[in-house]
Amino acid sequence: MIQVVYTNSNCADVWEMFFNRLYINSKMPIYTISDINIPYPVKGKYLYGNDVPYYMVWTGALRAFNEPYFIYLQEDFILYDNVDQEKINYCEQFLKDHPEYSFIRLIKSGSLGSNQIADNLYEIESSNSDIFSMQPTIWRTEDYSKLLMDVKDEKWFETPAYRESAIKLGIKGLYYYQGEPKRGLNHHDSNIYPYIATALVRGKWNTLEYPEVLPRLLWEYNIDQNKRGIYK
Repeated sequence: MIQVVYTNSNCADVWEMFFNRLYINSKMPIYTISDINIPYPVKGKYLYGNDVPYYMVWTGALRAFNEPYFIYLQEDFILYDNVDQEKINYCEQFLKDHPEYSFIRLIKSGSLGSNQIADNLYEIESSNSDIFSMQPTIWRTEDYSKLLMDVKDEKWFETPAYRESAIKLGIKGLYYYQGEPKRGLNHHDSNIYPYIATALVRGKWNTLEYPEVLPRLLWEYNIDQNKRGIYK
């Protein structure tokens, strides 16, 4: 299993904290998609121009990386504890054994149902308004590329077009949930992939939902929270 990080140089101030925590808390290979060369050791890099459409950036990168499955990441998904690799492996094997599912989201987020399919795995049907989410997710590469090619989004943004395409393509997935407590209004914590969801909200630090762990990490990495400001 590989981890693919989509980022941009306008978030370069987050990189040291993000990559350092990724090295500490996860042992899976890291690949990056960025507009400039990332100054951190990773397994593979894909550079894009800021004028290239979002969907073309991703589909080009996934062809270059040539892996059947990947975990979708962004630079503000800051790990604060160890990834449960055994459970990640379990999820990957489940996708291999059940081709009718395209992804497993590693967090319960949005208005999701409770149709349990297997241990800690719950179904998200394509008709669900929260079928698509830019959160850490194990994706079957082929299906993610099909979805992107159908939507053809020019910019990075979560839009209703992804749900519409998921319905048209018959895409359905799962989310992993172990009864973790709710965090904020729209999501729960994640034991399988313990991360801040998300560290930045509208470009500002999300200490509102993470009043303990995020300030501690900002202090640890000598980040002045006043430069970006605090989300309220």
